[in-house]
Amino acid sequence: MKKLPSLPLLAALVVSAAANAASITEVKAVCRHGQVFLTWNEKELPLDAVLSVYASSRPITAENLDIARLLAKDILPGSARDWLKDPASFKKDVSHGEPVGFVIEPGTEPLNPSSGLHVHTVTEQTSGDIYFAVVWKSRDTAISPIIAGENATTIACHATVDQPIPIWQGTPETEPQAGSCKGRPLILDLHGRGGGDTSNPQSTFNSLWFANAQQGWREGLAFKFQMNVLPDRVIFSVQDRVWVNRPVIESKDARDYCPAVNTFWFGYNVNIAHTTVSRGDVVVDNFTEKYLLGLIDYAQNYLGTDPNRTYVMGGSMGGSAGVAMAMHFPDRIAAVYSQVPVYSYTWEKCSTSNAITACRLECACGPLKGKKAVLKNGMDLFEYMNGAKNIATNRDMPPIFATNGRSDPSIPWVNNPPFYTAANQARQPFAVFWNNGNHSMSSQVPDDVKFWRQLFLKCRLNLSYPAFSNNSDNKNYGNGAPEDGDLVGWINRGLDWNVVADTPNRYEITISAKHPEIVYPVTLDMTIRRRQQFKPAPGEQLTVTINGAEQPAFTMPKDGLLTVSRIVIPSAEPLTIIIRK
Repeated sequence: MKKLPSLPLLAALVVSAAANAASITEVKAVCRHGQVFLTWNEKELPLDAVLSVYASSRPITAENLDIARLLAKDILPGSARDWLKDPASFKKDVSHGEPVGFVIEPGTEPLNPSSGLHVHTVTEQTSGDIYFAVVWKSRDTAISPIIAGENATTIACHATVDQPIPIWQGTPETEPQAGSCKGRPLILDLHGRGGGDTSNPQSTFNSLWFANAQQGWREGLAFKFQMNVLPDRVIFSVQDRVWVNRPVIESKDARDYCPAVNTFWFGYNVNIAHTTVSRGDVVVDNFTEKYLLGLIDYAQNYLGTDPNRTYVMGGSMGGSAGVAMAMHFPDRIAAVYSQVPVYSYTWEKCSTSNAITACRLECACGPLKGKKAVLKNGMDLFEYMNGAKNIATNRDMPPIFATNGRSDPSIPWVNNPPFYTAANQARQPFAVFWNNGNHSMSSQVPDDVKFWRQLFLKCRLNLSYPAFSNNSDNKNYGNGAPEDGDLVGWINRGLDWNVVADTPNRYEITISAKHPEIVYPVTLDMTIRRRQQFKPAPGEQLTVTINGAEQPAFTMPKDGLLTVSRIVIPSAEPLTIIIRK
């Protein structure tokens, strides 16, 4: 009687047969707008298979794979499926939607959702005539063989470095064209935590973006946003959801028990596709900020938006992003309107809040308590996200208009006064209104505060503006304790300005202070930020007049900050201030 194979041997034979049946075929590469779109067919890949994409200036074979450039790894089977249209990508314990593929050319049919897709953003190192290969392996199998014409291209793709553009998901005739938004401002409209779900059939996210290697844990990650082109502005309603291959089960927040997580518009653990738990230092990268900068580059380089007028607005997580973007990229952002933002991320909490702001970063960065968390460049994470420290600089910061609630259960009030104090002491442009409300307090603010939503669009990178400090109309925000300070109050409320002249020898500005609860006279200091032409040297003598009245002589200080002190505003009528060499 013939002896039967042992059970372990049978299992090995089954695995071997399955591996022999599995294949990647018909790899194709097309370059459009600085990105190579790689597509392929997949057959019977194991559920635990992971794919890798390689590139080389020569046809790739098994013999030279080790010297080919690895573009991306940990790609899952069925990568052509549009995960952004699947409810299970965003919510715990919901059923998967009907699979549908990505649309990677305007007006074309979706890809087969059971096939593969990878999008490579061309660099100087991968430009020219390039060959590609896609291989896979699993827990039980070695790397798949390379077969020319099947999983390795035999015809070179000519790849060029260019400005990537998002793939328009609407009808081709409605796609915004190059230069069509010339001179218009760009507004990044950023949603709060838990948002960014594009799986609803009624979703109107009309632009699909594939990230480069700096904008995600691997290149080729897909994002969607809504692009609204209006006669006087362009608005990008952006999505903060990143696909990480798995539910982040080590997160303490159940909203992140799904494979597409929020990143607090900052970034996340560099190893998030596998785990955010680290034995040593936690290493993170500001991937999402780089994604936002990539969208700004597209808007400026392709659509033609005004590089001096890029703004950020948002609430909660989105408002927090506005503050962070202003602090980190003051030469890219003109101004910010932030509702109930986090200014700094700490372990502090108070009786008015059940939140610890540092935990907002833990969901995507990993367990941080008791750990040292650093960016890839070695900078401490909490230093990078410390708004109170970041604003305490002579560098010209974008004006920030904000609202906060003292009883906000999500944003501890105790964190806010240090930022308010730092902004005032550094003479940076900042205005805030607070009340004793909760996380939805922004809907309760007075009309003149709601006007900040328009006022912040007045700022430009190529136009000077005043930063007001030590304003006698300001209210007492206290020390952060719930019982200390005014329950309703503000800093620099009702102030407006108009720059009349900014020449080499003369600076002229009108300022006014007006809101329903103001009590005159108002006394404040004014620092002229981002001066364009009026740049007297330290030690140079200046003359100052206010409504024609000569003021005491002024000497330009060594720190270069031009501050006119103790300006008295007697009424709602504007004051004209002229500074001359």
